Amino acid sequence: MTGYSLSGKNNGHFSQHEGRDIMIGTRIRYYRKLSGYTLETLSEGICSVSYLSKIENGGNSSDDIIIHLCKRLGISYSAINESAIVEKLKTEMDEWYRVLVSYEEPESLEKRRASIEEEITNSGVEEPLIHLRFHLFTLRYRLYQNDLTESEKLIKHLSSFKEIFDSELEYYYYHFCGIYYNILNNYSKALQFLKQAEEMLKMLSHTETEEAHLHYQFANLYAKFFRISDSMNYAEKALAIFNKDYNVTRISDCQTILGLCNSEIKNYMKAEYHYGQALKFAKLLNDPIRLGVIYHNLGFVKNGTGQSEEAISYYKQALDYKGRLKNYDASKVKTMYLLAKEYMSINQKEDCLETIHQGLELAEPLDDKEYYFQLKLLEYEIKKIKDAAFENLIANEAIPYFRKMERWDRVADLAENLADYYFQMKYYKRASEMYRIANNARKRLS
Repeated sequence: MTGYSLSGKNNGHFSQHEGRDIMIGTRIRYYRKLSGYTLETLSEGICSVSYLSKIENGGNSSDDIIIHLCKRLGISYSAINESAIVEKLKTEMDEWYRVLVSYEEPESLEKRRASIEEEITNSGVEEPLIHLRFHLFTLRYRLYQNDLTESEKLIKHLSSFKEIFDSELEYYYYHFCGIYYNILNNYSKALQFLKQAEEMLKMLSHTETEEAHLHYQFANLYAKFFRISDSMNYAEKALAIFNKDYNVTRISDCQTILGLCNSEIKNYMKAEYHYGQALKFAKLLNDPIRLGVIYHNLGFVKNGTGQSEEAISYYKQALDYKGRLKNYDASKVKTMYLLAKEYMSINQKEDCLETIHQGLELAEPLDDKEYYFQLKLLEYEIKKIKDAAFENLIANEAIPYFRKMERWDRVADLAENLADYYFQMKYYKRASEMYRIANNARKRLS
């Protein structure tokens, strides 16, 4: 099965007996919140607050009161049954989602989005679940574009209406929030949302393909935070389904994750095999995003096998592809950091410093500061300088940042680095405190 529509406990469709009251209540709650009314201000002069609350929760309601509430909200009471247009729009949105997660050409995706938005506006449809479905799929589209500003706005908007989601929309909300927080490198929140999505999907009749997409997001998250066994398990399950669907994009992505996992456990031969498979499909797609990632990772493999010249060549190819992209400065900075390290390993100091400075220029304005700090520390290392500025960078900037992000691996490494410096300087009390911080951070990783 390759479709993308899910079916859950109701999905917005109800029996005739219960459907009218639930649909009316959902609609009034949605438009009340959208218009900025509280229960008190909407009910004033029409009914009691408790009666309005009962209506919003699907209780029996007076037609006269419903008419007055709808009039105040500026919505039509007579248009409660919009099943034909709702079903048509839902079908179009599900098809848009299908091609979106298959990574159709960006211009085509934007045309589909704009067309659906125009159709919703022109139809005058007032069904809340259709509007929320459109906003959710738009959120997934903005994440595809790596537009975190718009994604944040959409998540904030959608969170106001969580209580009227059906089970299908609730699944999508958790799934897409998991992707968002993974991009932000917030491991605990990303995992929390993906786990909620996984539990919600069990309650829904769903396709193998949808399950594979969720498995891929788990694999991606676990790989990023070095839970290698978990990442490989989810990647292999996703890959088996994507192979059946011949989803070239996701085949490449899963092979990349398997390459990354094998690289982390220093199984470089197998890593190179998986990257080779990923590269084959990425070249079919002619996708600069994926080609940039794969060449970056091949550079890391060559670094692991001590082949610095080959590593540098791959990193440069990665930067060439990444240089064609907007909104990918964080990815470019990571490659620049590894390239600078490679130059340092073969004692090409000038090339190293030039790459560091280029990386810092890109990294400084970014919200994600991980590689800004890595580049600064590399600059101190190659210049062989450790001073008060070095101490301040680690103690007062880097460690607090990674602690907030719950990146305990980084906290441990940085604290040990500073502890070693303090020990050399015979600041034994400070050294002891930093070793304690490092030890506590490592405990959190276990």
